[in-house]
Amino acid sequence: MNKNLLSVISIFLFQSWTFAQTSNLSGVLVDATDQTPVVGATVLMVNIKDSTQSKYTISDIEGRFLVENLSRAFYKLQIQSLGYVPYTQILRVQGVDANIGTVGIDPDIKTLDDVEIQGFIAPVEKKGDTIQYNAEAYKVNPDANATDLVSKMPGIVVDQEGVSANGESVQQVLLDGKRFFGQDPLLSLNTIPAEIVDKVEVFDQQSERSQFTGVDDGNTVKTMNVVTKEDKRNGQFGNAYAGYGTDNHYKAGATINSFNNDQRTTIIGMTNDINQQNFSSEDLAGISGQRRGFRPGGGGNLMVGTQDGITQTNAAGINFSDDWGAKGTIEGSYFFNQSFNDNDQQTNREIFQGDSTQYYLEDLDSYSENLNHRLRARLTYNINEDNKLVYKPNISYQDNQSVQNTIAGTSNENSELINSTNNDFLSQNTAFNFNNEFSWQHKFEKIGRSMMVEIETQNKNTDRENYYNDTVQDSVTQYLTDELENMFSTKIEYSEPVGLTGQLSGSYKIAYSQRNSDIRTYYIDPDSEEKSLSDQLSNNFESKYVVHQPEVSFTNNNMGKFMRFSLAYQYATLDNHQLSSETLNTTNSFHSILPTAMGKIDTKNGDIFLRYSTSTSAPSVSQLQNVVNNTNPLFISLGNPDLDQSYSHNLMVRWSEPNPDNNRTFNNFTRISATQGYIGSQTTFLNQDSVLSSGVNIQKGTQISQPKNFSGYWSVSNNTTYSLLVEKLKSNVNLSLGLSYQRIPGETYGISNIADSYTAQTRVAFVSNISENIDYNLYYQISGNQTVNSFQENSNASYYTQTIGLKSNLIFWKGLVFRNNVFFEKYNGISDSFNSNYILWNMSVAKKFMKNKQAELELSVFDLLGQNQSFSQTVSAGYVEEVRTEVLQRYFMLTFAYQLRRFKSN
Repeated sequence: MNKNLLSVISIFLFQSWTFAQTSNLSGVLVDATDQTPVVGATVLMVNIKDSTQSKYTISDIEGRFLVENLSRAFYKLQIQSLGYVPYTQILRVQGVDANIGTVGIDPDIKTLDDVEIQGFIAPVEKKGDTIQYNAEAYKVNPDANATDLVSKMPGIVVDQEGVSANGESVQQVLLDGKRFFGQDPLLSLNTIPAEIVDKVEVFDQQSERSQFTGVDDGNTVKTMNVVTKEDKRNGQFGNAYAGYGTDNHYKAGATINSFNNDQRTTIIGMTNDINQQNFSSEDLAGISGQRRGFRPGGGGNLMVGTQDGITQTNAAGINFSDDWGAKGTIEGSYFFNQSFNDNDQQTNREIFQGDSTQYYLEDLDSYSENLNHRLRARLTYNINEDNKLVYKPNISYQDNQSVQNTIAGTSNENSELINSTNNDFLSQNTAFNFNNEFSWQHKFEKIGRSMMVEIETQNKNTDRENYYNDTVQDSVTQYLTDELENMFSTKIEYSEPVGLTGQLSGSYKIAYSQRNSDIRTYYIDPDSEEKSLSDQLSNNFESKYVVHQPEVSFTNNNMGKFMRFSLAYQYATLDNHQLSSETLNTTNSFHSILPTAMGKIDTKNGDIFLRYSTSTSAPSVSQLQNVVNNTNPLFISLGNPDLDQSYSHNLMVRWSEPNPDNNRTFNNFTRISATQGYIGSQTTFLNQDSVLSSGVNIQKGTQISQPKNFSGYWSVSNNTTYSLLVEKLKSNVNLSLGLSYQRIPGETYGISNIADSYTAQTRVAFVSNISENIDYNLYYQISGNQTVNSFQENSNASYYTQTIGLKSNLIFWKGLVFRNNVFFEKYNGISDSFNSNYILWNMSVAKKFMKNKQAELELSVFDLLGQNQSFSQTVSAGYVEEVRTEVLQRYFMLTFAYQLRRFKSN
């Protein structure tokens, strides 16, 4: 582009005095090296908000072009011509005819010498900020799903942790641009058959505000959009299966899709007793039968991860989406999950106490029943082209019941018993969550001027009824807990265009959260069953957290460069009130400056994105509530009402270099965070039987922990990935290297301790792309960890894990199928007693039959070698621990499966 281009664009874009509804754009295209006219180039003006309003033209023999009838909007100018590097520029059209002068475009230095192209399909294409994978270029088995398909694509990795693309976690999967199954990537991909997929697009989806106004605010979500084939968008398709095996093991399930263009319904269901948990059973509503004093309970994930032990699961779900013409859309999903879990778990923990060590052994036998319901929806209504409403409700309900028997004891270095327990713990818990998100977006007549109002509410209600039965002392304790949390927040934001490519925004946010936890503990006489309230173990606690946050930001997006700077001031108050037992009132106020900066620069083949942000976090009500939790008498915990909020600095740098021409991708992802006021743990161990100030009796050797604010927390991680297509092997090779460091402050016996944790992991994977009949995924991974403590040097430890895995699928003579899934893991633990290795080998033989091979009969064996096991190790500042859990043993199963395919022509 010549030097006068920007000034010419500025002149025509700032002529805002005219109110013409359409305008024309003209210019001249020349070769940037010799200034000769570029003839026959495609000049496309893509309307960012509404692509149907895009216009294009072709340059003439003198390189001149004229794009007519452009409406007032933001456009992406795209110039393409054979032999030249594509040219892209963002423009704001204000309704005035303009000539942007002479545009010089660079020749593409790559040449095609003696190349013969015969029906070639490019596996990967880069289209602007989107990486597009063409499904036809990848070979998968006839009954493969989208997970199998994307696993073969360079830069995409699917594992137990989820889906990542170019080194970054995929946060949502869309189906033809619409949200699918609650935005859970693995569930979405497992539900979509590979044969209906035309393309897979990976990009950073802009925020709803950016999509509506056409102005990028830098807030994005890593997104994978699965584009279906046009002839597969009408009809019914899916699969059903049923199997029965030795030891009365069973499984059955079905997935049914009904597509009618924009109206789409998917129904899924399953039942089994072999630990297959498509929806999983972690705490959707945040509750479990776990005791708080020993290990933390589950979080609030939408889908639930695999449980330890042996689980029987019944689950069903439905996903629905439809368009209301041009006015709006509706998307919704409902899930039901029921699970029954048996688990026998052994724990071996070494606890470090300065110069001495304690040994804790535990045998836990548990049974739990868990019931979950979840309803999620998204409704969009376009009032007119300048006003849009979005409403997103989310409702979940959970009922959890469990019983645990624990036999445990602590001994010293001379194997002398210090303390012990033999108890039963019964849990009956329910939780109900109801969240609402509402937004109104408005565009003014002036392009770039907009306003948005957001409102969010949350109601969480959790009831716990737990019973602790000490079988040695023949005592029963009842714990009743009612937790209630209400939250309301609203944000108003106004944006104004500044100059050619800038935007100035101002916002104000108010958030109010009220949390109440009422804990009542009763001693129950085992003979008379009379209850007496324990004042020492009972507490009614209320916490109110209020935030006021004004913010101003400036955004500039021009010539492949994006920058955004924000500065916010936050005033927050934290009021804590103890309403029963001893009255306690504390009030803290916090003044925080929260800067944010982000930027993106396009490189020759990719881009570099940087984001620096600051944030605050308030302590939870369980961390604040000053009441003793002795549900596990050997691990006592209590809250700290004097906790302050924490303040964090976060830096993220992403460097992406996809090279579609060579089918290679390179990505580097770095995260750094530092936290002031980090909420860690202060821990002590009792050297003799004692009575706490609250009057609670504690055994000798018991661990007591309480949260406390610390300074000096750091976390640094870097992940590098490189993917390439090896033509000779007809396979993709994925390489990754991850390095991380954590500095975790804590306190033991009143002495500060810093735990420095170093982790390294590397992985190499070969994924086949040979044919529809030969499919394999071979990988090797090694990871290591080292922890160094400043105070308790005897707790320093290191360990590493090696893993080799092979998944293969071979279809041969007359529809016979041979499948293998082999997994070998070798664990070199903290000491020889922790070392372990095993092979898990699952194998099957199947026969496809009926029309189009739609039916299959499979004979499979799980754990062919009988070596299956489950263990985990934890290294912390105060202890090292190994946990072994019950696992499924070898079984055989015969399964019948049927593929439904019934498509209609459009």
